Amino acid sequence: REVSLSEYKDDDPIPAYRLRSDIYSGKEERPQYSTFSVKESFTQSLQEQLGYRSLSEHQYAVGSFIIGSLDDDGYLRRSIDSIVDDLVLRANISTTEEEVLEMLKIIQEFEPAGVGARDLRECLLLQIRNLRRSEAVENAEKILKNHFVEFTSKHYQKIMTRMGISEED
Repeated sequence: REVSLSEYKDDDPIPAYRLRSDIYSGKEERPQYSTFSVKESFTQSLQEQLGYRSLSEHQYAVGSFIIGSLDDDGYLRRSIDSIVDDLVLRANISTTEEEVLEMLKIIQEFEPAGVGARDLRECLLLQIRNLRRSEAVENAEKILKNHFVEFTSKHYQKIMTRMGISEED
């Protein structure tokens, strides 16, 4: 069907927003705007937590670089090798895989729980580590450590059989 623009034109030639006065005259009450505080960024929060640790300058620099290497979800999706290489090439910091792993373990103790994980399994294990120990937490940890593939595939019956636990457990 043919459409004419005149069918869609407004009869009122002046839009309503042009008739409203946004200038404060002093007679009417000023609108109240709620104030808000600017939240610190995720990276800033981690950097702050790093600052609370008793670290050498070198360790702090390595830790800071690792924090900068985390993605927006808090995962470390880069290999330890590539971080070691980048530390040398980009930051002129000579380090080893062991040193990077040591600093990564420290960062993985930070809030929020699970930060610095390299995959979902490690993220969940880091979160479980912060829970109060109970039989349920122990079972969850065993499932994630020993039966993660079955868990992600929702093969719960296999897990129950292999672990000798009930559905409720």
